[in-house]
Amino acid sequence: MNVWAPRYLRATFQQGFFCASVGGVLAALLFLLAPVSAFAKEPQRVQIADPYIDVRTGPGRGYPVFHVVEQGAWVDVVKRKTQWIKIRTPRGRSGWVYRDQLARTLDETGSYVALQDLSQEDYFRRHGELAVMVGEIDGVTALTVNAGFAFTENLQADLSWTEAQSSLATTRLASIGIQHHMFPRWRLSPYILMGTGKVDISPRTVLVRPDNRSDRSVHAGLGLRLYLTRSFVFRTEYRNYVVLTNSNDNDEFEEWRAGFGVLF
Repeated sequence: MNVWAPRYLRATFQQGFFCASVGGVLAALLFLLAPVSAFAKEPQRVQIADPYIDVRTGPGRGYPVFHVVEQGAWVDVVKRKTQWIKIRTPRGRSGWVYRDQLARTLDETGSYVALQDLSQEDYFRRHGELAVMVGEIDGVTALTVNAGFAFTENLQADLSWTEAQSSLATTRLASIGIQHHMFPRWRLSPYILMGTGKVDISPRTVLVRPDNRSDRSVHAGLGLRLYLTRSFVFRTEYRNYVVLTNSNDNDEFEEWRAGFGVLF
């Protein structure tokens, strides 16, 4: 007991210290984040200048009108989503109004206010992305599933899986890399990419039965992204692959792909 008791007490103390440290870090984070919500930007207050506006239950014409705000009433602009604006009435009712209906509003001095479009920050925020793309690898149709995460405005991590099947072989590519967006605030935004991965080739011919190949690869390329909406993009890419084989000569092939991605 004299030998193991100190070790047991020391291990218990270390576990307790670790738990207390984690709790302290979480408490500090909550303390630091609390002022952010406490001092959030106040909603913009505007007065309706048109005869009336229709308030819908959601951001779209397919949602029903549940309330009408008449001329002269004051409303708070809560947030914006594409061409729809969420407002809050003096009675506390919240709903969505088409932006054109608020094209003419008044501020507290009686002057007309032009509500601005979505800021670029709404488009170019940090986000995750899922995309499906169709392309061609050395004349063979290929399907790609792509996932990414933009951890800065210019840099995005990239993970993709590609499969191309022909009558001779099935080629599978798994790659990880990074994209650099030179002009991220352009709606038509070019980028460069590079990365590494693995290429698996499984022959399908019945005349010759060579062994399956699995080699490392590196790639570089160019891409172009078009923002169709706030959360929907069109992408096209060109990639050049170098397959690092065990022989003296490395293999090289090209890939073109295009498809659509969803930002979230």
